[in-house]
Amino acid sequence: MKKMQLFSTGILLAFTALVFANCGGDKENAIDNPPQGDACAGVNAKFTGDVLPLIKAKCQGCHNAGGSAPFALETYEQIKSRAGDIKTQAVTTSNMPKGGPALTAGEKKILGCWIDNGSLNN
Repeated sequence: MKKMQLFSTGILLAFTALVFANCGGDKENAIDNPPQGDACAGVNAKFTGDVLPLIKAKCQGCHNAGGSAPFALETYEQIKSRAGDIKTQAVTTSNMPKGGPALTAGEKKILGCWIDNGSLNN
């Protein structure tokens, strides 16, 4: 009887964990769902008004001089020099930011389109 209770409890816990692991996710922010196709149509992302505030809010907690990340993302030059890495790690694979929520679809679009359009200092 005790074995059956343990088995039933284990099954219930496994099922509950599975349900919670698959619930609440935002498909737009899924790792396998980066912006697709002509995602930049109508997007005019600006460094000063769009990209820099996003980098400050989502990246500079670690990516600052003396921070825990191996390089800073504080200036236009630093950010532009890492644009390809930013696109791969934050937009395409959602590996960044670490320790925080993945970027929203809108944030991915801002960064991805700014990078795709030449990473201009505007």
